[in-house]
Amino acid sequence: MSAVIRRFVVVFSIAATAACTKAGDGTNAAPGSASSPRDAVLEAWKAGKLAPSAMAPATVAFAKDCQGGTVAGVDVLLCSFPSAAEAKSAEEQGLSWVGSATGASQARGQMLVMLADRKKADPSGRTINQLLKLAPN
Repeated sequence: MSAVIRRFVVVFSIAATAACTKAGDGTNAAPGSASSPRDAVLEAWKAGKLAPSAMAPATVAFAKDCQGGTVAGVDVLLCSFPSAAEAKSAEEQGLSWVGSATGASQARGQMLVMLADRKKADPSGRTINQLLKLAPN
């Protein structure tokens, strides 16, 4: 049942994100001086009234530049890639990090945003959906 819910959240999030980013040209981040794509994602989440924890370096087999933390009880992993195409091609591998938890793996420009609700802090999937919608392309 958990895999069905995870797939529903992923499909719903992708559809919602695609619909929302067309109108905004992907410039959801608050105006500021984001020094990296990762900083832009974190700033966008903060502007959306979400409070990311301190991010710490993380190691995964499919990416080199990753940092992990939590947002509203949801585990977050942000991996930076040299190009948007490389981030997009790693989405499926990102789902291996999500595992059997409800979550998502989605490329947002050069960033691969992975979210996993391992503590069941987001039973409706609203936080995961909001995190994906706020992350700039």
